[in-house]
Amino acid sequence: MEKRVDAVVQVEDEGIRLEQFLRGRMGVTKNEVRRAKFLEEGICVNGERRKVNVLLKAGDLVEVVLEMGGRGSEGVRAFSGEVSVLYEDSDVIVVDKPSGLSVHPAGRQDVDTLANRLAAYLRGKGEESVIRILGRLDKDTSGVVLAVKNRGAAVRLERQREDGQLLKSYLAFVEGVPEPGEGRIDKPLGTRAGDRRRMCVDPEGKRAVTHYALMGEDFRNNFALVRLWLETGRMHQIRVHMASIGHPLLGDPLYGNGAVPGMGRAALHAWRLRFLQPFTGEEVLVEAPVPADFLAIHCISVIE
Repeated sequence: MEKRVDAVVQVEDEGIRLEQFLRGRMGVTKNEVRRAKFLEEGICVNGERRKVNVLLKAGDLVEVVLEMGGRGSEGVRAFSGEVSVLYEDSDVIVVDKPSGLSVHPAGRQDVDTLANRLAAYLRGKGEESVIRILGRLDKDTSGVVLAVKNRGAAVRLERQREDGQLLKSYLAFVEGVPEPGEGRIDKPLGTRAGDRRRMCVDPEGKRAVTHYALMGEDFRNNFALVRLWLETGRMHQIRVHMASIGHPLLGDPLYGNGAVPGMGRAALHAWRLRFLQPFTGEEVLVEAPVPADFLAIHCISVIE
C-alpha cells in the first residue's frame, strides 16, 4: 500500500529549499528523501516532480511518497483467528493480545501467533500492508500491542518511543506489599550465564529503568497491585526488576514462586498506551480491558 503525505507551504517558509521543508516542516527522514528521489512521482510540488534544491513559495503543495505498495506481509502466513482491535487507522493498529498467544512465530510450524492473525485480518480487508509490531510482549502477558502498516509510521513511532512520547503502562500483581507511593528501579540487565532465556541484574548489562506505583494491597494474602511504566525496554525487564526488590510477579514461574490459585501465569497486563498519530500528531489513548484472571482478585477494584 502506497503511503503519500503532503503539506502546504506557509508564508513563513517561503523561499526555503524543498529538502529543508521536507526534513524540517514535514519530518521526512534523510533516508525517506533519498528513496523518494528515485520514484517517478516521489517528490512533487503542485503535482509536478521537482528536485530537492528548488525554492518554495507560499501556497505550494508539497507531496512525497514514503513507501510503495505491493509487498504485503512478507514471510508471514495468514492464520484466521480472533483479533480484538482497540484502535485502527490507515497507518497503525492497536490490538488486545490475550495471554497464551505469542506475538511472532518461533519456528516454521508456529503459525497461530498475533502476527499471523494480523496478516489474515488485514488481507481480509483487502489491505496488503507490511505489518511491523513495535514492542513485544511475552506469550503469557496480555494487553495492548501496537503494530504499524508502513515504514514511515514505524520510523516516526520509534522516534516517539526514544523521545518518551510513546508511553505504555502495565498492571501487575506482586508478592508482598511495596511501600506506598511511587518507586524507581535503575538496575542494568543481562542474560543469565548458561541460560539465554533468563535475564538477571548484571552490572555489565544494559541500562534498564522501571517505575512503579502501589495501587492496592491485600495484607491478609500478602500481595499487591502495582502500576508500572518503563524508560527502557529490556527482555523480562518488569519481572526481573520487581523480583530484584523482593516483589516478584504473582504466578511468575521464572523469577517468582510459580503458579498460584486463580493466576496460572505471571500476573502482568499491558494496560494503557499513549502515542501521537505518526503523521497528524493527534494524541491517541488506548486501554486494554482488564482480563478475567485479574478481575477475580478483589483489590483490582481500585483501578481508575
